[in-house]
Amino acid sequence: MTEREFDLIRRLAPFLAQDGDGLIVGHGDDAAVVEVGGRGVCIAVDVLVEGVHFRRDLSSLGDVGWKAVAVNVSDIAAMGAAPTVAVVGLCRPSDVPAADVEALYAGMDEACRRWGLRLVGGDTVAADALALSVTVLGDVDVARAVRRSGASPGERLLVVGTLGGPAAALAQDRKGLQPDELLLALHRRPEAHVEAGGRLAELGATAMIDVSDGLGADLGHVCAASDVSATVHADALPVADGVVAAAIALGRDPLDFVCGGGDDYALLAAVPGDRAEAIAADVGGMVVGEVGQGPPATRLLLADGSTRDLAGLGWDHYRPEPA
Repeated sequence: MTEREFDLIRRLAPFLAQDGDGLIVGHGDDAAVVEVGGRGVCIAVDVLVEGVHFRRDLSSLGDVGWKAVAVNVSDIAAMGAAPTVAVVGLCRPSDVPAADVEALYAGMDEACRRWGLRLVGGDTVAADALALSVTVLGDVDVARAVRRSGASPGERLLVVGTLGGPAAALAQDRKGLQPDELLLALHRRPEAHVEAGGRLAELGATAMIDVSDGLGADLGHVCAASDVSATVHADALPVADGVVAAAIALGRDPLDFVCGGGDDYALLAAVPGDRAEAIAADVGGMVVGEVGQGPPATRLLLADGSTRDLAGLGWDHYRPEPA
């Protein structure tokens, strides 16, 4: 039986450098932070593989290029940093013509222009599968980089962005239905919340993560890193338009997509409880729950007063894809 993704990551941790000697933030966060000449440099990398992260019948190659940049910019934003430059490694099958490669790069260029960074180079290799590995660097105040490990009991949780859209669109496709175009657009070209991430850092966010693996999984990472528990209120979650209708048509619980779907790239942050509503209004977010005492645990409070365990909800590369 194949190990689950985060079990494998824990096994690899002893081989990775720890904080110290210029390494401000090592593994275990959305991005690494190193100090260079007194400045903080934030580093994020993600790989997009055809058939795993995208399909050419659902996304244009321009969409794929956009997404390859966006998912890394989202990691940079979750540290409270501002993206500056990107490099790309392209794995190119023999049946991908030069015009298609240009379309990929045009999509990356669009995303770079959107968030004010520059694509400065990279590498291309022949391969059996089409894949893009993008690395983004960003600037961050080393004293203000927001980690996953700073949440404390009494703080509130807020979300910037919407949840559930991409997962609902892909579930429609798997069932042979025509995906809702608005939901599919969220999968094709996700938005990275750079301004909100920087502002949350300025306003005192104590922990932050981008919701890429699902709210349940990513909140679990924050709780584990901070040694706290968390309660999320189902009726406060920012559900993407169309998710509920899609879930009803599929005979699914909308919360499966909202809390466990992944691919959202919203920001989830812990903020001081007495300023939570004001901070949420400032960054265009919603207060969705609160931080409690440890041990680490996550639960969803439903409208009828019952609760649901959020542990295990989320994307895992080594777990079978849901029906």
